[in-house]
Amino acid sequence: MMRLVLHDLRLLARQRLVLVVLAVGLVASALAAVNGARWIDHLTQARSGFLERAAADESAYRARFVSDAWTDVDSANAPFTTRRAFAYPVPLLADFSVGRSDVEPSMARVRMGYRSDMLFRNYQLDNPERLLRGRLDLAFIAVVVAPLLLIALGYGVFSADRDRGTAQLLLAQAGGMGRLLLARSVNRVPLVLLPLALAALALVAVGPQEDGRIAAAALWFAVTTAGLLFWWAVILLVNAMRVSAETAALVLVATWALLVLVAPPLVNAAARAAHPPPSRMAQIIDGRFAEQAATAAYRNDHPSDGTPELQRVKDVIAEYQRISMALEASIGPVAQRFDDQLQAQQTVVSRLAWLSPPMTVSAALAGIAGTDTASYHALRIASRQHLHRYTAALDRGIADNRLFTLADHDALPRFAPPPRPLPHFIGVGWTLLLALLFGWWASRRYAAVAVG
Repeated sequence: MMRLVLHDLRLLARQRLVLVVLAVGLVASALAAVNGARWIDHLTQARSGFLERAAADESAYRARFVSDAWTDVDSANAPFTTRRAFAYPVPLLADFSVGRSDVEPSMARVRMGYRSDMLFRNYQLDNPERLLRGRLDLAFIAVVVAPLLLIALGYGVFSADRDRGTAQLLLAQAGGMGRLLLARSVNRVPLVLLPLALAALALVAVGPQEDGRIAAAALWFAVTTAGLLFWWAVILLVNAMRVSAETAALVLVATWALLVLVAPPLVNAAARAAHPPPSRMAQIIDGRFAEQAATAAYRNDHPSDGTPELQRVKDVIAEYQRISMALEASIGPVAQRFDDQLQAQQTVVSRLAWLSPPMTVSAALAGIAGTDTASYHALRIASRQHLHRYTAALDRGIADNRLFTLADHDALPRFAPPPRPLPHFIGVGWTLLLALLFGWWASRRYAAVAVG
């Protein structure tokens, strides 16, 4: 068997197409690795820089709090001026699968008057470097580019021999169809996986040295291998039909286009049509109108009438907090409907994705990387809960009609990220099941068409 594998490898090495496929795979994977390394470095530096600035601001604020220039009026106004900053953890494998890490906000400050719909203000889309660099990552190579390279190597894995009339001779030399196909599979699939493996090893070596990163990278590569095994099973099945090599190439490219390019937007469009979300803009406009109306009414009803400044500041802060909490309560149902519709959309997508195994593989890769929709949904929920805890802590101090102290400031809650959601591998299992089914079907047909 080893002699057969080596003989097929020597034949492969003489083909220019193999060198082109290998070169394209190496160049594309190298570019993806460079982009991934830069992206996770950007996320890490942006997060650390934001937290460092927030820590410096908090230290300066605490220093003012204990200085002689700090007055009782400042203490009364402190619930409004104090703030807390937080940042999401950098996704474990954001350099492998960018996923939603390039569009989801990950850093915010909380303070009195902030609502859930205005918690995040800075989005990654504002980053010109990100827009220039594009979205070429290893996940894109694994899901989009690698299957095409595998098709280029395997579209005529047996049909070309049948077209040339050399099928019987090759079968006799190999000792059977199974041995021949195994030898050709062993040489072609690893050839496409090799550039991805080298790029993954490079990212693990130069990326953040976090606990669990190596295991996650190994799992990520295993899912990538499962996706390519599905495509190889499809290639074998098409070769098992009574078609020419050119027809097999056309069928395989059309299948790739249908599953990789056409299916995802159709599935997403169906999900949005089935569960359209409410308007975010309408939610923001309604909230701002309500805030302006409530604030104006309070100012009209409470003019400065000789009330001592300290008490007046306390009253203003208390009323502002009441207005903010009332607005949060009124807008909360709209935000909840938006989240419910989003979750319903994701349910539809996850169900329809079974029609396209590459979609399930892509979702699993993003889930392992921590850049999938579910991970960011969990983080958004945690950030809203943090905002509610922060607001409730301020409200308890304001309700007592007492001055805000440094101990109150230090006791304000800090953000705690939730555990990472476990990725779902049911879709990957379905992909492997299809690969086994197509492989079995192909093996049954090869005996009938070997000499046809």
